[in-house]
Amino acid sequence: MIRPALIALLFFTFLCTGVRAQVTPRNLPFRVEDAIRFGMTSPTGSARFAGTGGSMTAIGVDGSVLHTNPAGIGWNRYSAAQITPGFSLAGNDATLRGNQNNEANLETEGTFIVPSASLVWAGETRSINWSTFNFGLSYTRLADFNETINYRGRSQGSIIDAVVEDLNDGIDDPFRAGLARGVDGAIQQDERGFFSDFDLEENQGAQIRRNGRVARSGNLSELALGFGGNYRERVLWGLSLGIPSINFQETKTYDEVDDQGEVTFYDDAGYDETLEMTGQGINFKFGLIGRIGEQLRLSAAVHSPTFWTVDEAFITDFEYNYTDNGEALGGTAESELSEAVFNLATPWRFQVGAGYLAGKNGFVSVDVDYQNLSGSKFSSEDFATVDNAANDDVDDLLTGSIGIRVGGELNLKPFQVRAGVGMRSLPVQTLRNNEQAAFLDGSAGVGYSKGKLFIDLAARYAPNRSYYAPYRTFNFDGQVVDTDRTRITAMLTVGFRGF
Repeated sequence: MIRPALIALLFFTFLCTGVRAQVTPRNLPFRVEDAIRFGMTSPTGSARFAGTGGSMTAIGVDGSVLHTNPAGIGWNRYSAAQITPGFSLAGNDATLRGNQNNEANLETEGTFIVPSASLVWAGETRSINWSTFNFGLSYTRLADFNETINYRGRSQGSIIDAVVEDLNDGIDDPFRAGLARGVDGAIQQDERGFFSDFDLEENQGAQIRRNGRVARSGNLSELALGFGGNYRERVLWGLSLGIPSINFQETKTYDEVDDQGEVTFYDDAGYDETLEMTGQGINFKFGLIGRIGEQLRLSAAVHSPTFWTVDEAFITDFEYNYTDNGEALGGTAESELSEAVFNLATPWRFQVGAGYLAGKNGFVSVDVDYQNLSGSKFSSEDFATVDNAANDDVDDLLTGSIGIRVGGELNLKPFQVRAGVGMRSLPVQTLRNNEQAAFLDGSAGVGYSKGKLFIDLAARYAPNRSYYAPYRTFNFDGQVVDTDRTRITAMLTVGFRGF
């Protein structure tokens, strides 16, 4: 008999399909963005894992749990292999603030992906107390960076405002302010400090046309190798080694033009940035699952810091044009290519969970994890030289993040129906521009299992409202682009067991 509580929870999680988004930091210092990018990750997993919202920490069996609680493979009585191809569709509706006539610009792109693959070998022992000793190998995607933001419209201010502010604050970096100083007419100086054409009294309140594009691609994935066992059918244990890798590219183009002649002298300006990152890391995960009676499972896991070494390449170019006495003047400047290596140690992560099995009719599960992103530490030279400035920014701006996932499965042999929801709080101490305090997602799926073959299908829906700033200012009104994102990820798992 199917229990009413199980049906109610599955129905509730299906209705609560929510809004957790791709985590992309906004308007924060460079290394703080990196701390969020590397720290706020979660495994996509197989279609079954994803269909239950990633909440299978205490349920186990699926090879994807090697990335959450490796004790879960201790439940496996049969060897199993599975692979999960998928498709990700990302949409981004962006609107520039500052003029009520500015319209939204929608960018949509699709990407074929392989978010998960795993292999678990189940082995029996001759020990009465230690009945199983299983080994597993799993690959999963932890973050998807593919997205495009495209915006245009009219508003007040200029990127030159940000450059002037930097120079008056003593910031003369070679990637923006330093470039602007080298372009004829962009920056001027008197006894009171630096200024630009936009500071002239007759130019106050002028609006100019601007457009920009942010194109991001790549992913963060992890290969996990682990083993787990079963002690007297009461306690399961597991240990895994994680080897994550990142491949990230970001290109930002920004252009502005005084198309209606509202600013004296000034004609147009542009600023482009290109960033590429590749790197690898290493971490460990240890977990336990306790069997409390026939139906209840309780779990706990701890993830060590991930020790990253990342190669980074960064380059920018700046353009400024103006007209003086009928003569077109100005120019362009390009920074040198910056190639560097930085190290990052992410914080510890702690996870607990519970699962309830309704006989052979299905299960419900929940898990919670916590990670304090202010504990991220940047360094160089094999983690020996600490980057104090970056770590101070991380301490000042970031805080802890809590993730909660609830899901379940209803078994209608030979078919299964699944649903789940998830929430993760944004680890930024002070939110601005109506940014959401948490990200939510919702998922649903179905499965077919007959003999040694199983096939699972799942979809995850993850919209999010946030914002993007092409440049930051403190004493001037900067530009803000409202973004309304949606990401739908569909995946199909094909697997075999008992071979």
